[in-house]
Amino acid sequence: MAFARLERDAWTDPAVADAYDRLWAAFVAPSIPRLLDAALVGAGDTILDVATGPGPVSRGALARGAFPVALDFSLPMLRKGDPQVPRVHADAARLPVRSGTFDRVVSNLGLLHFPDPEGALREAARAVRPGGVVAFAVWGPAAQALTIIPSSIAALGLAPPSHAAPGFFRFGEPGAFEVAMRNAGLLPLPNEHVDWAGTIPEPEVFWGMFHDGSARTRASILALGTDDRERLHAEVLRRVREYRVGTAFEIPTSVVVGRGRRP
Repeated sequence: MAFARLERDAWTDPAVADAYDRLWAAFVAPSIPRLLDAALVGAGDTILDVATGPGPVSRGALARGAFPVALDFSLPMLRKGDPQVPRVHADAARLPVRSGTFDRVVSNLGLLHFPDPEGALREAARAVRPGGVVAFAVWGPAAQALTIIPSSIAALGLAPPSHAAPGFFRFGEPGAFEVAMRNAGLLPLPNEHVDWAGTIPEPEVFWGMFHDGSARTRASILALGTDDRERLHAEVLRRVREYRVGTAFEIPTSVVVGRGRRP
């Protein structure tokens, strides 16, 4: 599948992994404590952190006295994780664990990078013990950070190649997570909504987040000709400047945490 190859090529590139760690980590950090709260993570719990990336969720679980295992298909990402946390090189669609192994299975902003998100939820449901909780965070509809580049592309009349991928806000729509959890064999729990202002020091950092440290948006940008890419760059910087607050830039951002309990 083209989307699966695009994601794998991006996240296994050490330069992309480095850019994500450097540019995105602080921006998305406010969602992590709320994800762990939603999953009811406490001392002594065993945690599978799916699509761990550079490992911030596992570090947060470790700080709570839990026992996380970090899983990702990207070796460059896994190498950035906490050395105290066991790391597993594997795909979310085929978890190399026995059924019912973990107390909690969590993922922060990983679900929409999977070619088969429903399959990944089924695997998470299989990996969690009866009575355990699965909690996946995805971008919420109020995440303006995710709309700036697509709206700039549309406003300029540009048409980079599209990818057959889950929509950024697909599971943030009302009822979507509940249906997905039931279909995965889980009992849905109330969603959690987390809103914050993602802070960046300058507009060029925002451009770099997507140009250097993302997958599908990066591919769309790089597919443009030089002139169109420069036009897009200028338009994105212009729009980001509208979010100036003092000496920084604060961009409204949100996630929805979908939760389910294994019967």
